[in-house]
Amino acid sequence: MNTTPSPSALARVRQGIAGRSPAQLIQASVKTITAIIKQAMPKARAAVRADQAFDRQWGTDTSRQIGMNALDFPTSLKKGSFHYQPSGAHILDEAIALAAITPAEHVFIDYGCGKGRIVLLAAAKPFARAIGVEYSAMLTSIAQTNSMTFTARGGAKVTPEFWQGNAADYVPPAGPLFCYLYNSFGEEILAGCLDQLEAAKARDRSRPILLAYVNPQFGDAVAARAAWHERASANDIRLFECVGA
Repeated sequence: MNTTPSPSALARVRQGIAGRSPAQLIQASVKTITAIIKQAMPKARAAVRADQAFDRQWGTDTSRQIGMNALDFPTSLKKGSFHYQPSGAHILDEAIALAAITPAEHVFIDYGCGKGRIVLLAAAKPFARAIGVEYSAMLTSIAQTNSMTFTARGGAKVTPEFWQGNAADYVPPAGPLFCYLYNSFGEEILAGCLDQLEAAKARDRSRPILLAYVNPQFGDAVAARAAWHERASANDIRLFECVGA
């Protein structure tokens, strides 16, 4: 996952420096950035505590971050992928609420699932199926171990599933899809995922295919594609629906 500042945070920085002299710009930038940090720190600490509490409750390893240099990615993919950072449980809840769906009626896919926490949470809802897609064999192995522990302790209502490989090559299963993406990779891999989802829609035009894009760095690239319609946005989540060509 990625720690790129959210669009809302970047907008506040730009607003704080617009039209200022160099001296004013420095002063304003320091004040603006300091205010953002002060506002974000309590939320960040609360998120860390929640992450650690999840692992303590279930005996899993999902909260420890791993830098890109430590992951088993080939050099060709490192530039288009971002380091592992888990999503908080509240983000999945917000995405489901934004989509206004019944989880049991949809197959869940987490693109760039890392250690699998969101997949575990999706399996606890439960979705009809809960699938994680991850390139790193190391992270996939950790996710599978987490899945066994989580399931053994009664957390999962359906068995979490994991697919290891380039997300752009993953062929989605049949049925209504609710896809989740927390800015896991760059525009090239994203385009491959969208191609696969569009092909899945073409195979069965009657089924819904939704994409909840969190911290949507390349959200405009999704919106620009003719096969996708933006249904809603809130809390740094953009919800898209594949409507087909």
